[in-house]
Amino acid sequence: MNDAMQPSEATVQGAVRYEGADAQGIGLVVLDVPGQKVNTLSLALLPQFDATLNEALKDSALRALVVTSGKPNGFIAGADIKDLNQVQSAQDGVDISSGGHKAMERLASCGVPTVAAIHGDCLGGGLELALACTARVTSDSPKTKLALPEVQLGLLPGGGGTVRLPKLVGLANSLDMMLTGRTIRPKKALKMGLVDEIVPVNQLVSAARKLAVELADGKRPKRKKKTLQDRLLEDNALGRALVFREARKKVMKQTHGLYPAPLRILDVVAAGTYKAEADGFGALLMTAESHGLRHLFHCITTLKKFDGPDTELVQARPVEHVGMLGAGLMVSGIATVLADKGVTVRLKDLSLDAISKSIGYAKKVYRKGRRRYGQSGMTERLGRLSGGVDYSGFGQADVVIEAVLEKMDLKHQMIADIEKHTRREAIFATNTSALPITEIAAKAAHPERVIGMHFFSPVEKMPLVEVIVTDKTDPVVTKTISQLSRKMGKHVIVVRDCPGFYTTRVLAPYMIEAVYMMMEGYRIEDIDRAATEVGFPVGPITLMDEVGIDVGQKVLATMRKHYSDHMDFPPDHIQAFIGEGRLGKKTEKGFYLYEKGGRSKMDKGRKLVDESVYQHLPNGTQTRNADFEEMGERLVLSLVNEAVRCLEEGILLSAEAGDLGAVFGIGFPPFQGGPMRYVDRFGSRNITARLRDLELRFGKRFKPTAKLVEMGAHDLSFYGE
Repeated sequence: MNDAMQPSEATVQGAVRYEGADAQGIGLVVLDVPGQKVNTLSLALLPQFDATLNEALKDSALRALVVTSGKPNGFIAGADIKDLNQVQSAQDGVDISSGGHKAMERLASCGVPTVAAIHGDCLGGGLELALACTARVTSDSPKTKLALPEVQLGLLPGGGGTVRLPKLVGLANSLDMMLTGRTIRPKKALKMGLVDEIVPVNQLVSAARKLAVELADGKRPKRKKKTLQDRLLEDNALGRALVFREARKKVMKQTHGLYPAPLRILDVVAAGTYKAEADGFGALLMTAESHGLRHLFHCITTLKKFDGPDTELVQARPVEHVGMLGAGLMVSGIATVLADKGVTVRLKDLSLDAISKSIGYAKKVYRKGRRRYGQSGMTERLGRLSGGVDYSGFGQADVVIEAVLEKMDLKHQMIADIEKHTRREAIFATNTSALPITEIAAKAAHPERVIGMHFFSPVEKMPLVEVIVTDKTDPVVTKTISQLSRKMGKHVIVVRDCPGFYTTRVLAPYMIEAVYMMMEGYRIEDIDRAATEVGFPVGPITLMDEVGIDVGQKVLATMRKHYSDHMDFPPDHIQAFIGEGRLGKKTEKGFYLYEKGGRSKMDKGRKLVDESVYQHLPNGTQTRNADFEEMGERLVLSLVNEAVRCLEEGILLSAEAGDLGAVFGIGFPPFQGGPMRYVDRFGSRNITARLRDLELRFGKRFKPTAKLVEMGAHDLSFYGE
């Protein structure tokens, strides 16, 4: 092992302890890493775990072991990412995995039955440790989650999970967990055979002890019997080949082959050996894709600690009641998430019918989660939602969030009304895609209490909130809104105000480039394909249809007004689309064809373009052959250049915020780690040269920003890699 990879024992002294056998011969191994909110399996912890296990096995009274956590709300949250980021070769990765195999095998073959008592997060290496036990008991708490999420870091389970999990829950279930990183809740875990028992959290250790006694007495844990279908698919070579073939097809459809980890997982599970797992783990650790995804994890953990400028010495206000203006799709999503997290929400709209539809939206979302929190939980959440056509109930609002039409006069009126009908210190948060918050706050009596809170649709699924502060925003307001967003389960980036803020502003040149490509005669489906082939989840034309062609046109009008100095804007052909009621999916008439209800018309798995749109474009139906590589580069670099400009201008407060916001807000390819990480990966000198070449061919919109030119001249990077 490389010297840099040597574990530091001092950092986790006392992290594992043994509590001697009780009257029934059941000992307790407790993991409790000091100074950390959660347990992680670091390289330094494994020798301690082994030493503690040896100590336990010397106990002559020991008949069985229970392994549990000393943390109040977590079992083990996985491997320590810091260890992985020190890896300098594939062999280092192989050594880490092999070391994990030895530790888990030591537990699995220690000579006495073992039971994992699980409450809270049991992820990655934590679940692999539990899999090495004879049996598993979980709490029934909603905080308890089991998963093998390594694929989300561009990796595969490296502690024996690819071998042990299929034996326990079957091939199909195990592939689903490993290929998606999907979280498994206790009830589902019991049903699929991943755990043996579910109990209330206050009975967890006693139930685990009881099960350990039964195992010590020679009883075997009851295992789920395989269904006929499982036996046909998993217990013979032809069936297994079919499962792997279908899984590979699904992976390729979803990832376009851009992510090596899922494909390697399939190969490793098919091999079924610890050596294959270790080799795969080591190889994946060195891929650029894993580096990019682990960089995203770094961004997430870094930004969790940042609530905005000048917020270090202030306290956030508690938020128990939120007023919401409007009852459209965006407001419905925000209200649904707030009520789910325990916040009382009062809606106001011009019609009771709109209020009813908004609450109906929440009911539909909650119904999907009813298995997790039951009918009573659904009723409780709906009870936090109410609404009306006036401001009754707004007097107690701690925060008011508006998501009305993108009209400045209307925003000003909303602020004036709120300042009349809410208590003095209420915060006004505006959800807008592009209008400057400074202008929205200009007529407010208290501009220091006005802030931007930019959500992404659908709110209950999209993981980001962009918080926008002006020069007058009170740091207490900033911190309150940042923490409210995190309470909603969102990642937060705090940015300074400008038209379009960060996410809309960097998306604009990407969308503009797609419009230019349409004008040049590229086919609509080829433009979308160029984007998905470089890693965007959907193409820009599909995105226009999803968001609304009219909405996109309004945003581009704002961008044209403020950024014509460095952005080129094509002639407004989109206005003709709007004139004929072609607004996208919501009107079932856009760039693509739609069935009733907004479903895309398909042919052989591909969406069908509405060929009549070409009449509005300069070349009509005379289209040109696609150059997917060049088209993809134009789309990516237009966005990257503007992202760097936002950092240069101070709109972004950190490179991490730029990377996280681009990936989770607008779908920048996750495996690239974000625009700044993209520059570091390919080199600032190379990126600058590529932009200059595109500038010569396509104009000023590709002129590299001054920061990139300076970085390129000295071959500098954002993260010093």
